[in-house]
Amino acid sequence: MKKKIIITVLVILVVSFTAVKLFSNQKTVQEKVYRPDPDKKVLVKAQVVEPKDLDKTFVYTGTLQPFREIMLIPQSEGEVTSVYFNEGDVVQQGKLLLQIDDEMLRAKYISSQATYETAKRNFERYEKASESEGVSKMQYDNYWQLYKDAESQLKQLDKNIRLSKLTAPFSGTVTAKDVEVGTVVNKNGNVGRLTDLSQLKLEIAVPENEITLFKEGETASVKTDLYPTQILTGKIDYVSDRADDSHNYIVKILLKNNNKGIALKAGMYGTAIMKKDLQAPTLIIPRSALLGSAKNPQVFVVENNIATLRNIHTGSSNGLEVEVIEGLKQGEQVILSGQINLSEGSKVQVAQ
Repeated sequence: MKKKIIITVLVILVVSFTAVKLFSNQKTVQEKVYRPDPDKKVLVKAQVVEPKDLDKTFVYTGTLQPFREIMLIPQSEGEVTSVYFNEGDVVQQGKLLLQIDDEMLRAKYISSQATYETAKRNFERYEKASESEGVSKMQYDNYWQLYKDAESQLKQLDKNIRLSKLTAPFSGTVTAKDVEVGTVVNKNGNVGRLTDLSQLKLEIAVPENEITLFKEGETASVKTDLYPTQILTGKIDYVSDRADDSHNYIVKILLKNNNKGIALKAGMYGTAIMKKDLQAPTLIIPRSALLGSAKNPQVFVVENNIATLRNIHTGSSNGLEVEVIEGLKQGEQVILSGQINLSEGSKVQVAQ
């Protein structure tokens, strides 16, 4: 019994000591908490709201694509007897690139040419005879058909001989080669790639609320990661009429690849830069003045050396400055720095 009393007393003493200690610590913490002096002015930086022009810059990143690029595909089949190109060659339109064996075709052509000449003479003889010697229509039609069949076969063989040669459809650079002498190629089989780099296309995706900035035929400024200090001028070649699932429109900008000291290559990253000038001066404030959220922006306004929190409605922005549509008047002062120490009604002193 006596032991239980001693334990109870000890527990009470420990609890009492702990409570006193906690109260003492809380009092110490409260004494150390900073409480701003309501009569002390907070030093802030402020700026007068004034109307000015706002240049808004839009930036879009994309990849440079060749102006034209095709796979080199023969329209005939057989063994390749000659190849006249290598990877990296710059070729002109019409240059012979390869020859497929056409020996049998030429032999057939010579034979068909003789057949054609005979059929032509026979038809011409019967055509004249039909006018004076009473040749039947059946005989006339028969010789006419033989003549036309021979002519058609000769034209087809001539076409096949021409198709045994593969020529460059446009001037460009050979960027792939997949054929050698002795290769047996199939009709429509790929033997290389030809790329036209005289111009390049910068392909970008533009949000629907900005697509009106782009009009076909107008110019756009472009820079590349490889030449960041060089601003190139491109021509807007294509603006898609249909947005993708992300509500972006494809825009293609043509760049001439003849700029001195700048060698553009397909696959490079490029950036299109478009500027939009507001039609008239508007109230502009620095972005650093903004508080709140993007949906509910606020600013502190200085009124008689008192900070007043003001809801505003913003418009366009160029990243550094923001257009104010509602909530501020010309001549008012907005606070740019020191807002962290402010609350509604705080006294302020504007730094000069």
